[in-house]
Amino acid sequence: MELVIDTLSKDIRYVEFPVGINRTYLDNVCYELDRETDTLTICSEGNFYSSLKKRAPDLINRFGLRKINILKKLSLFLSVVLFVTLILKIVSGDPASLLPLVSISGSLMFFVLASYLSEIENYCNIFRCINCGRDFAYEEIKRPFVKIVSTYNKYEKTITSYLKCRYCNDEYIRTEIARQNSKSRSKKTDKNRKTCKGCGKDYSLVEYRYPDAHLEYHNIFRTIRHYKCVHCGYVEVRIKDDHIAINRV
Repeated sequence: MELVIDTLSKDIRYVEFPVGINRTYLDNVCYELDRETDTLTICSEGNFYSSLKKRAPDLINRFGLRKINILKKLSLFLSVVLFVTLILKIVSGDPASLLPLVSISGSLMFFVLASYLSEIENYCNIFRCINCGRDFAYEEIKRPFVKIVSTYNKYEKTITSYLKCRYCNDEYIRTEIARQNSKSRSKKTDKNRKTCKGCGKDYSLVEYRYPDAHLEYHNIFRTIRHYKCVHCGYVEVRIKDDHIAINRV
């Protein structure tokens, strides 16, 4: 049996901010732009943890949280080792070898596994009641609130969960920083210019800062790109989700 990693599909969304429009809604998601600071704020209702509701307790009860943590760290370590091996093989210049293909597939596979185990571990910590201490005691009483703030210097995602213990009825509102990345390089705007949809001028729409790129879920890689017209101020945000699957053949 072999594991094969496939990119199943790509979802692309375009969020447009014509001149004078700083807030817009798309698919029940609110996008707000601060033109003075070029800060993009995205607010939405998140999904319930239904996909992990059964799997997480089963895995934790079978292996224990400690073994899950060790396996997560081991998977991440192997992912890094295989990625370094790939880089060294590319530098050595041996295109005929199959090692680069094996290395990149293995590195991605172990990284996806580490991300999934991290979600399992995080689920256990979130749903442990802080009042009575029982594992998997909290239940979600409403959808979580997700807020993303993207600036020149950082990308931050916070999730607010609304929980209630099924044993002691303790209610708890939990806010966590789910992801925080920093940026340190300025973006050159003299390449890949496009036609502006606002004023129609050619080569006026530029990607004015570096994209936000990260693993949104264990099987979805998200890239957010920011474009602005140098003439009329029209702003466009391009969000691409690459869906990844690991198949057995």
